Amino acid sequence: MFGFLKNTQQVDEEVQDEFIERVNGAAQDFLDAVPDTSAMDYSVESIAALDAVLEAAHRGLLTLTPMQTVGAAAYLYEVARRRYGGLYEVCDDADPVVLVTGEPEFDVCLCAISKVERRVRDGATDTLPEFFQQYVRAVNARASDTIR
Repeated sequence: MFGFLKNTQQVDEEVQDEFIERVNGAAQDFLDAVPDTSAMDYSVESIAALDAVLEAAHRGLLTLTPMQTVGAAAYLYEVARRRYGGLYEVCDDADPVVLVTGEPEFDVCLCAISKVERRVRDGATDTLPEFFQQYVRAVNARASDTIR
């Protein structure tokens, strides 16, 4: 979809390993800023706890730097990747990095950075668990989709 697959459809493992390392580092920076991470175990169920942290940030009860906000998106990416697989790829300005699951049969592109930024800025127009379920439905249906 975005270019980490070579002409032979082989994944550039070194690039993916570096992405995974950086995404995990960003997620850890976010977790370090959160007072209570006891429910944050990278499970699908922990997305509700992530949503609660972002609601606190929206209400001004917790201050997150822009990089920590990206780290919250990184946490969401890692929940998805660890459960459903996928490759990190470069996308666009709103979501410089995305997780793409299902290639080459289908591709579900999870755009978590813009969603997390909107969640902090605008509040709960839809919660992160609802947003994540859109992704899960597309992966389970093996239907190509972009989840923003």
